[in-house]
Amino acid sequence: MSLVLIAEDEEALLEVFSEVVEDLGHRVIRAHNGEEALLLARTETPDLVVSDHMMPRRTGMQLLHAMRAEPTLSDVPFLLLSAARPQGREAAQTFLAKPVDLSTFEQAVSQALQYRAAAARQEPAPAAREAPNALSLAREEMLNWVAHELKTPLSSARLNTQLLLRKVQKRGIDDERRSAEAVLRQLDRMNGLVTSILDASRLADGKLELKLQPTELTPFLQEFIQEWRELQPDMDFSLHAVERVEPLMLDTERLRQVLNNLVSNAVKYSGTSKHVEVGVALNPGLVLIHVRDWGVGIPASALPHVFDRFQRADEDKGRGHGLGLFIAAALAKLHGGSLSARSTLGEGSTFTLRLPRRN
Repeated sequence: MSLVLIAEDEEALLEVFSEVVEDLGHRVIRAHNGEEALLLARTETPDLVVSDHMMPRRTGMQLLHAMRAEPTLSDVPFLLLSAARPQGREAAQTFLAKPVDLSTFEQAVSQALQYRAAAARQEPAPAAREAPNALSLAREEMLNWVAHELKTPLSSARLNTQLLLRKVQKRGIDDERRSAEAVLRQLDRMNGLVTSILDASRLADGKLELKLQPTELTPFLQEFIQEWRELQPDMDFSLHAVERVEPLMLDTERLRQVLNNLVSNAVKYSGTSKHVEVGVALNPGLVLIHVRDWGVGIPASALPHVFDRFQRADEDKGRGHGLGLFIAAALAKLHGGSLSARSTLGEGSTFTLRLPRRN
């Protein structure tokens, strides 16, 4: 049995995190702020610290830095949770963004408890950047506050719903299971909206950074298409990658976000064709990825504005929030590429993502 210290200022989340860790067979001690967590860690060295970031009397990052500075605590694995994305979060053993998925949280706790090595190698200090001005800092602080205040209750509701769903599934009551699954879907929809608003704000302010790494595009797309085939078995998804593509410098999670948006739109507007095509082609210095459907198409008057914030190509307000294509286009630009669209009303649409090839 391991000792896990959990620091969380929201009582509802502290309770559910503690219940999950105890169900995994570990002993839990609880702290309601960063200062209390540090005192408890000094009193009895934990095998793992699970900490929220935005807490009173020491943030999660401040708690992490304080522990790393003390010899007896410096090698304790640290699992950081936050709705925001605090600078330096890479120093934690694991970072999970709120709202946290139940299985992901359980896996992260189990993996962290298996890790008990010496203090991590110090990474080189990052290059100095231009100091942000007061307005920029204020906007970033506001974004972090919004993320925390909205995603913390969402995280609590989602974890509790997942726990409820597990219990309902054991009892085998279909009506209760469907109700719990419906609640979970709506919570995920709310989280997607909050995430989109925060991403749009950070992109507009130049605050969102990519984590680029060499990526084999064809295997990535094959896996991506297979995920969509499993998600939408009534749709026909085809992948056409006729040429071998050398590894590209990509942030795979953000690329997945772009393509998920394009394919999701293609599925929604595919009409009776039920067919979505993803294709790859090479141009001098560029890789072109297109997503095509043969559905309802986009009116000519709306086409020039599809990448604007809060712009929608149809009048059905229940089918999206008008931020997805804005975010997708901005992420394409961050990769050094671009996103374009062509469409004919009643004949379908094609979105083309252009990404630079490595020199």
